[in-house]
Amino acid sequence: MHNNRYGHMVHEYTVGRVRRVMQERAARLDAIQTRVQAEEYVEDIRSKAAICFPALPARTNLNARTAGSLDLGQISLEKVIYESRPGFLVSANLYLPARIDAELPCVLGLCGHADAGKAYGPYQFFARGLAAKGFAVLIIDPVSQGERRQFYTEEGVLEGDPRPRSTVAHNMIGNRMLLTGDFVGSWFAWDAIRGLDYLLERPETDTTRVGVTGCSGGGTQTTQITALDPRITTAAPDCYITSWLCNLENELPADAEQNPPRALEFGLDEADLLLAYAPRPTLILAEENCYFDLRGARQAHADMKKIHALLVSHDSAEISVGHLDHGFHKHAREAMYRFFIKHAGLNVDCQEPVMAEVPETQLNAAGGEVVPFGSKKIFGFTQARTYELEAKRPRLDYAALHDAVRKHLQIQVPHSPPHYRFLRRSGGQDAATGKGYQFAVETEMGIQVILTMFGDLENQCRRPEGEVSLFVGHLSSEEDCTGLPWLQRRLTAGQRILAADLRGTGQSFPTTCGSSGLLEPYGADYLYASFGSMMGESYLGRRVYDLLRTIDCLEDGGANVHLIGRGVGSVPVALAALLHASQPTCELVHYLPSYRLLIDNPLHNWPLSCFIENCLAAFDLPDVYAALGDRLKKCDPWGPWI
Repeated sequence: MHNNRYGHMVHEYTVGRVRRVMQERAARLDAIQTRVQAEEYVEDIRSKAAICFPALPARTNLNARTAGSLDLGQISLEKVIYESRPGFLVSANLYLPARIDAELPCVLGLCGHADAGKAYGPYQFFARGLAAKGFAVLIIDPVSQGERRQFYTEEGVLEGDPRPRSTVAHNMIGNRMLLTGDFVGSWFAWDAIRGLDYLLERPETDTTRVGVTGCSGGGTQTTQITALDPRITTAAPDCYITSWLCNLENELPADAEQNPPRALEFGLDEADLLLAYAPRPTLILAEENCYFDLRGARQAHADMKKIHALLVSHDSAEISVGHLDHGFHKHAREAMYRFFIKHAGLNVDCQEPVMAEVPETQLNAAGGEVVPFGSKKIFGFTQARTYELEAKRPRLDYAALHDAVRKHLQIQVPHSPPHYRFLRRSGGQDAATGKGYQFAVETEMGIQVILTMFGDLENQCRRPEGEVSLFVGHLSSEEDCTGLPWLQRRLTAGQRILAADLRGTGQSFPTTCGSSGLLEPYGADYLYASFGSMMGESYLGRRVYDLLRTIDCLEDGGANVHLIGRGVGSVPVALAALLHASQPTCELVHYLPSYRLLIDNPLHNWPLSCFIENCLAAFDLPDVYAALGDRLKKCDPWGPWI
């Protein structure tokens, strides 16, 4: 582990940004005092929420089939398979009361991050419990859970190993989708919407009494689908609703599908997704010891009560808080039963019947896995979308490519050079490694690039002049300079190398989230990249901005800058070389050959902070490399796993 001298820098910077968004949102809500203003707010967030779920397709034939049934006494089970998209199978269980005298109120059940999906005990229980109360309940497997495994040996998984599944799988699937302008949350939502289509087509169901519920990731899906589908009449998300600010402050990364692009840019919070069709009756279920912060859930409930009351619906926003940890516990399930029973107009008790867990094999609709059953994999759809984008992509000249890259990275560089400071270090200079002084470039308020000079032990209080190589390393630029023989040989030959730790790397690698490395699929680097997406900006773009401002600082001091990038650092170096007005020369070592590589290889560990959202509609990295021409030297490309 490197020296994390500035380990909280990125976290506090991001918290400050999101806190300002939430303060502005709170001010907007405080200003709403009339029914008309409340209606305008609801319309506004509904339209914005729709933008956060891009690339929803047209409805196609569900090709639904029943693969078997099960008699569970007072209720029956049908094993269902349908196509949410052509060839993309969703495995589901439909629970019905054994005796049906009239059209039934219905509930769509959505699963959290249990690998067993719909077969996980508490999820079985809530579906069966509702059916015992007189509801028709369809519960579906999410992607990479239950029967919907996606990664096999052809993706690079070892024979017999079911991983990655659930959260890590969702991130691997979702990160690469962003390259094409898609969002994996849209896929989860569409699976659910098509499940609702199936449920409402059933002759047993009443289309005027339609609920949705789920816990954790299922609570996420419940919240998101309520923002997108007006057919839902009641919603009860469990152990999900809080504030995105709470998640960030509490260092809680969320799955790729839980981070709607641009949501924070639009000033939305989680509660707003529940308000998109206010005053739809909504019950927030929460637990005191859940990592989804109860304070955020209570504030979300208060926000909902205010808007619902202004819309003349005073008892349609509820909250039920249990005393346990994260999970769909019995008391939460019974609170949910009570809520749906009340709004469905049924006259039954809300106590959960005694149930024994049904083995997963008896619930399987596709024999255990949908892919061997005939389903396409999700990767193929992303790959096909990439090929379509490539076929339509125009060839850009240098100026057009420059503009396209700058636009996708959302970069505007000030004309004046940045402020910088010199840093005191214990131990002084190190003649053995050639490590000399350090200084920091303030690229924007609260963000510093930490620079360590190698090969110049004379100067301590001024910027370097003349020829200097500005090096951006793989994980830590300073550690690369002390540990890589080829860099040491350059220092021995008399070169001066200035190691730059851009935000969130090396000495500013975040000490949050319990992270031990930048490449963790669910760690701190991923957290800030995903919040960047929700804020409508590129985390990679901010690192490129850091590098551009560092070049400005050095050139202002009389340096002639040559760029070197390695591994993760190769991506911002190539982009900065293209964008900087001085057109510096650059070298890339262990570089990412293309984003297409990650599309064609679903199993990868290049971090989200190396990705550019929707770039494949305009360019790929080989276009950048070609545009650099003779200014670029590159060697030793890395593959999808680094």
